[in-house]
This record gives sequence, C-alpha cells and structure tokens, in this order.
Amino acid sequence: MEENKETSQHAYEDEYVILTQNNELFLKGDEQVDRKKLCEVSPDDLEDKISELKDAFSKLQARIEETLAGDVTLEDLTALEDEIENSEAIGDYNTLKKQVEEKKSDLTEKETDAASAEEEKGEEANEAAEEEADDEESPAPEVSETKTEEVEAQEETEDEEVAEAADEETEVEVEPQQDEEDTAEEEAEEEQEVVDEDDAVEESSDEESPLDYYKEIVSKAQELAKQNDWSYVSVELDNLSHRWAEGPDTGDEQVKKLYKKFNDIVDDFEERKEQHYAELEKKKQENLETKKELLEEFEGIVSNETWTATRRVSQMKGQWNSTGPLPNGKGEELDERFEELLDTFNDHKVDRLVQKRQKEEDNLMLKLTVLEKMENVAESMTHETENWDEIEERFEDLTKQWKKIGRVPKEKSNKVWDRYKSAQDEYYDRKYKYDPDHQSKVDKFTHKKEKIIEEAEALLEEEDLATAARKINKLHRRWKKVGNLPQRAEDKLWSRFKSATDAFNERKANNQDKISEQEEEHYQQKLELIDKANEVKHTDDFEKGHSQMQSFMDRWKKIGPVPRDKSEKIWKKFKGAMDEFYDRRREHFKEVKEERKENLEKKKEILEKLRELGKHDDPIEAVDIAKGLQEEFKNVGYVPIKHKNKMWKEYREACDVIYDRMRAAKSGDKFDQELAKADLDPEDRSKIQKLRKEYSQVKKEAKQLEKEVLQYKEKKTYFKPSNGGNSLLDEVENRIEEVEEKLESKQEKMESITQKMDQIREQSGD
Repeated sequence: MEENKETSQHAYEDEYVILTQNNELFLKGDEQVDRKKLCEVSPDDLEDKISELKDAFSKLQARIEETLAGDVTLEDLTALEDEIENSEAIGDYNTLKKQVEEKKSDLTEKETDAASAEEEKGEEANEAAEEEADDEESPAPEVSETKTEEVEAQEETEDEEVAEAADEETEVEVEPQQDEEDTAEEEAEEEQEVVDEDDAVEESSDEESPLDYYKEIVSKAQELAKQNDWSYVSVELDNLSHRWAEGPDTGDEQVKKLYKKFNDIVDDFEERKEQHYAELEKKKQENLETKKELLEEFEGIVSNETWTATRRVSQMKGQWNSTGPLPNGKGEELDERFEELLDTFNDHKVDRLVQKRQKEEDNLMLKLTVLEKMENVAESMTHETENWDEIEERFEDLTKQWKKIGRVPKEKSNKVWDRYKSAQDEYYDRKYKYDPDHQSKVDKFTHKKEKIIEEAEALLEEEDLATAARKINKLHRRWKKVGNLPQRAEDKLWSRFKSATDAFNERKANNQDKISEQEEEHYQQKLELIDKANEVKHTDDFEKGHSQMQSFMDRWKKIGPVPRDKSEKIWKKFKGAMDEFYDRRREHFKEVKEERKENLEKKKEILEKLRELGKHDDPIEAVDIAKGLQEEFKNVGYVPIKHKNKMWKEYREACDVIYDRMRAAKSGDKFDQELAKADLDPEDRSKIQKLRKEYSQVKKEAKQLEKEVLQYKEKKTYFKPSNGGNSLLDEVENRIEEVEEKLESKQEKMESITQKMDQIREQSGD
C-alpha cells in the first residue's frame, strides 16, 4: 500500500503492528513482503491480544538482557538470535537484535585479539630463531623507519586494548596452561621449523627468478590486506617486508614497480586499520555517553524515590551490562556509582513490596465487603420487586466500586474473581426471572445476536468467498451495535460467533486464489455495467433513463467486491456516467419548469375570464362562452406541481358558478315561483311536491355527474398528444362518454318530471 492509502485500508495500526481488514495481525517490516504474521484476531479481541504480545516481548527482553549481563559464549548469542527470530511478540526487535549483535561483535573481537596476541608472541620467537640461523644478510630495499615505528606503536596499542578487553570480559575461554618444560620444548621445535623453512626458501630462491619471488610477496600482501584481523595482518605484512629486504638484489624496473605496489598495499591497509581503531575509539566514547545517560536516569529515579520503576531498572541493568567497552580508565568509577544506586533501589524495593503486600490485603477486605453487598442485592430480588431501576443503579454502583479497588494477593485473586462472577450471574439470573422488561430486552438482544451468528455460520458454505469476506466484517460491526448481554450469556454467544468467524477466516486464508478469481469476475461484471451506463447517459428519454440507471445501481450493489486496487477506479467511472446523465436530466427539468410557469400564467388568465362569466347577465349564454374557455384551459398543459391542486379547485369553483346559474335560470326558481302562485287543491299540490322532491334528487345526481365529467376532462389534459395509442387515455375518454350518457338520462328525466308537474297544473286549472 502507499502509506496513506494503505493506512486507510488497515483496521488498526500502531508503531509496531498492523491489523488488516482480514483480521490478520502483522509485525511491521521495512517492506510489505518482510512483514511477519503473528496471528489472526478479531477487532474486539485486539486490545487484549496486543497487551498479551507486548507482555511476551517484555519477558523476552528481560530474559535477553539477563543473559547478556552474564557470561556468554558465541553459541549462547547465536541461540538468542534464533529465539528472537522465532518469537511471537510485539516490541522493538531492532534494539534487541542490535544488543545481541554488538555483544557478539565484542566477544568475537576479544577472542580474535587474544589469539592474535598469542600468535604475535610466536612470531617474535620465530624472528629470534631466524636471526641466529642466518649467517649473511642480503641487502634490503629502503623501508620507511617511520612506518616501522608506527607499526610497533600500533602493536603496543593493540596489546593494551587486548589486555583491557580481557579485563572487561567476565569470562573468556583460555587454553589450558602447559608446564614450563613443555613450553620450552615447543618453542625449540618451532625455532627449528623456522630454520628449516628459511633453508627451503633459500633453496627455492635458487630455483625461481627474482621477479617471481617479489610477485609472490605482492600477491600475499594483496590477500592479507583484504582481511580485517588487524593485528595478524600487521604482523604478516611486516614479515613480508622483511622477506622483501632479504630477497635477491636486482635493478629490474618491474621489481621497482612491484615494490611501489607493495608499499601502496601496506599504506592502504594501514589507513584502513587507523580508520577502524578511530571508529572503535568513537564507539567506546559513545558507550561512555550511553552509560552516563543511564546513570543520570538512575540517579533521577532514586532521587525522586520512584521505587515502583522495577521494570525500567531491570532494563537499565541489562543495558548497562550489554554496553560495550569504554575508553581506558573510564569504566570502574561509573560501575561503582551504578552499583551504589542499585543497592539503594533494591533496599527501598523491599520496603515497597512489603507496603504493596499490605495494600493488597486491604484491597482484599474491601472487595469482600463489596461482594457481600452485591450478593445481598441479588438475594433481595423476587417476583414482588418493583423498584428495578433503583436496584440496577445500586448494583452497577457496587460493580464500579469493585472494579476500582486494586489488586489482591495473587494466591487469593482467583477465588475472589470466581465469587464476583457468581454474584454477577446470580443477579442477572434473578433479574431475568423477575423483571419482565429486562427479560424482553435480553431476549431481543439474544435473538439479534443469534441471527448474526446464523449468518456467520451460513457464510461457511458461501461459494462467493470474496463477497462473504466483506460480509463477515459487517457482521462484526452489527454485533457491536446490538448491545451487551449479561456476561455469561454474552461469553457463550461470543464464543459461538468467534468460532464461526475464525473458521471462515481459516477457509478464506486457504482459498486466496479462489477469492482473487471471484474478485476478478466481479470486476468484469462491473465493467459491463459501466459500458451500459455510458450508453444510457446520452438518452433524451429521461424517465426511462432514470429507471435504467437505478436498475444498474441495484445490480452494482449486488455484485460482489472487486480487487481493492481497482475498486476506487471503476467506481469513479460508473459514478461519472451516472452523474453525466443526471446533470442532463436536471437541465431538462429546468426547462420544463420554466414552461410550466408560463402555463400557470395562461391558466390564471383563463380562470379570471371564467370568474367574470359567473356574473354574466345571460346565464345560458355564459355557459356557451365558458365551454370554449374550458377547452382552452385544458389544452394549456402542465403547471408546477405545487400549484396543480389549487388551480384545479379554483377552476371547478368558477365553472360551478356558471353552470349553477344556468340550471337555476332553466328550472329551479321558475318551478318554485309558479308552485307558490298556483291555485291548486291539496291533492294536486301534494303530487307536485312529491314530483318536485324527486326532481331535486335527480338534479342533485345530475350535478354530481357534471362534476365527474369535468374531472375526467381535466385528467384528459394531462396526457400529451401522441400519434400512437394510449390505453389510459382511451379509458378516460370512455368514462367521459359513460358519464355524459348518464347525465343526459338524468336531464331527460328532469324534463319528464317538469312535464308531469305542468300537466297536473293544467288539469287542475281545468
């Protein structure tokens, strides 16, 4: 991952570890491939797991520091490196490895220096024997006296450092000492061997040319100069210089060039050696500063009486002992001061441990008191209990008190904890038994969590592992949102849920190739949807386009996940196609909105004319004029939706006035007036009144039918003109015809009733 991008894909990350979205916990490495997988852990268990692994590292660190502080061999250090490499813990591994490497380097250097010192003594003996055996000396090339003095000075310095390293090393493997007689015999044998070798060289010199002789010396010098065993190489180069001086005298130009090359090799080696010892001195100075800083920190701990810093003091002790050699004469005084501080700290640590023990005993008494109260609260709950809120508040307060109390003696902690769990279980068991609200809540949460568990278990059979992997993470989030159950019930359900998710994660880990194939298949399916969305985005049929785009979105959500590195890219392409379509759709409806505003103004003008017709002198003529305005009103088109109902209401009211006046002019008022003025006998008047009542009912029905006709004709205006057929429009038109036929029938009946009333009046007049 890119740092930011990658971080965003981690479920958790800190200085040492990362938790992937797949719940895999890795130690950080320099590169992603270097990361070491520790385990798989759910986010809910992450905090406890990290704490456990950090404790494991602390134990590992203490063990290593304790080992380094004692007498160790190279084999011990190699074993420590293996233990560090194979451990599963969280902490600063680089520092641990560095401590072991430095200790290993120091030990190797000390052993090498000791061996070189012994070898140097042997070489000196050889040289003495060689001087006695040689009767004549060959003329030697000029060798820099200054350089020889530097070598001797350097050798003296090396001897001092070897001696100092031997003093500082707690335990160095030393070859058993031999008796003086054996040593003398061996030295004599070695001297004889040297003499024999010199004789062999002289014989060889007679056989080989001077040029080959000097080439061999240069070749050996080149091989030696590559090594880092500074004391050994210095002695060997010095021996080669003596051999050169003892070699055959020749004025050959090639020999002169070889001599220059030999001196260059020696100079380069001396420069490297000086640089090494300068760095060694620098390292010693750094070690001195390190010990001074540790000493300053330790003095701060003691002066501030921080007697609880046991772990830190243990770490400091390990660091102090593992710190390498110091400059000459600098270590003894610092070691004495450190030991003084350590003695002071340990004396007070004992006092603190006594106080700690007393505090733990006091905590035990407090916890037992609280436990007794918790048990009493639980026992007080019965089917007659009503003050459940007060009881819950009381019990929760006691629980908080118990948790705030510190540690108890270790040998009694398990017993106290078991009693606490029993009190909790008893409380929630009785609460579930006697409190209906709590029982309902627990049952509800239990049902939800059991459903989540069933879904998790079902994922074990899911073929689409890529999609299932995403679902398992969602199930964890849902689990957290449900709410907590009493601890015993919570633990039982969580164990089942975790078992299912662990089994799935194991299956997922064993099928990474299959998951990759499925994600690639999902990727191709989503690419097809992108192509379809790009085709639809140019359509002018915005309603159909909207429906298609919504369908694409639904299908996109149902398709499983794609490879993470491609997810964001294809989503942007898909969303880009949808955005382009909906931008065009919004622009289109802006134009439609403007058109509907214009239609609203036109309908308002027509409506005003209809209102004026409601005051016309001739109601019947007003109806004829209104029909044209009504047709014009219907053909105007849509108005803004928020004005639709208001306009329709005002339109109906204006039309009702016109048609009511027309109907009154034709029939209503005339009959009433004539009936009031007519000279009729009671029986005829009763007949006319009965017919008049029937007339009113028919008139009322006719009026309702007229309203229906107007409503259907208004609906008809919402259909756009179209050359093709429209079943809904046909249905509206058929309905209009049916209602108009009924209206015509009602009007005919009204006329028939009117005729009957006229006949009664005429007959009564006769």
